[in-house]
Amino acid sequence: MARGRRLSRQILLRCHTRRGKCRAGYRLGRRWLVRARDPPDIEPDWPLYSGQPRVNSSPDKGQALLDALAGNGPIMTPVALVVAHQDDEAIAAAGTLVRFRALTLIHLTDGATSPSAPFSQPGFSNRDEYAQTRARELDRALQACLAVPQRQICYQLPDQTVGEAIGTLTKRLAADLLAVDAVITHPYEGGHMDHDAAARAVALACALLARATGRAPARLEFAGYHRIGNDVRTGEFWPDPACPAVKITLSPSARRRREAAFECFTSQRDNLRYFSTLGESFRIAPDYDFTQAPPTRS
Repeated sequence: MARGRRLSRQILLRCHTRRGKCRAGYRLGRRWLVRARDPPDIEPDWPLYSGQPRVNSSPDKGQALLDALAGNGPIMTPVALVVAHQDDEAIAAAGTLVRFRALTLIHLTDGATSPSAPFSQPGFSNRDEYAQTRARELDRALQACLAVPQRQICYQLPDQTVGEAIGTLTKRLAADLLAVDAVITHPYEGGHMDHDAAARAVALACALLARATGRAPARLEFAGYHRIGNDVRTGEFWPDPACPAVKITLSPSARRRREAAFECFTSQRDNLRYFSTLGESFRIAPDYDFTQAPPTRS
């Protein structure tokens, strides 16, 4: 990991624009050349166009990780899990996290609403108290499911603001994903605004890396939840025939780890009760058209 950190400081990201568009799939107002750790201000509403093979440029690595997830042994591949909130990592893979030997765990928010927004959370007097509680719950949950991330990062964004920070977030993610072979994140399904923004930011970061270095991590997704009318579907994906899901039936010990992690999130108990502890699902991320609404909202 030391080598990856050195590279993330040294690599130069270059982009030529032509008619306002970059091959990596985002708009830029001018040519820029910057260090990955010191990005310029960039419009937060870049569209990511569909049908770009560079965005998910490592299908073999993605399939290899899916195959490893379906097995029982340790996963040695450097992998990042990028989630919006504390408890999303448990929903994603609490039964499986112990198997990752080179895991980078990234939380985009601190789980509490913006200081400028009205705060209303039963049992908590203010948003800082709530954020600190969620951080402590995360620590306990990781211990409960025996997960030992090699790197653990929180970007400390307020809840429900990931989409507003998409520009700077994309470049920070690109630096933090530089040393991994695959990244697992939320699907773009309309379940939560931060989940959709996380999917978009990860796709943009991978496109940025592909443009800058000629390679990018394989993008995978975990099953979370989405809405169909008034129904909420948990633990399954909005179907995409081009990207079949791999559903893992957890062993009894893995199931106990998942249950133990869920129990640590007392502040999220009302939400987590809707999620099964019997299995976990993953798939290679589709090439979404982020200029369109998620499928459940279109």
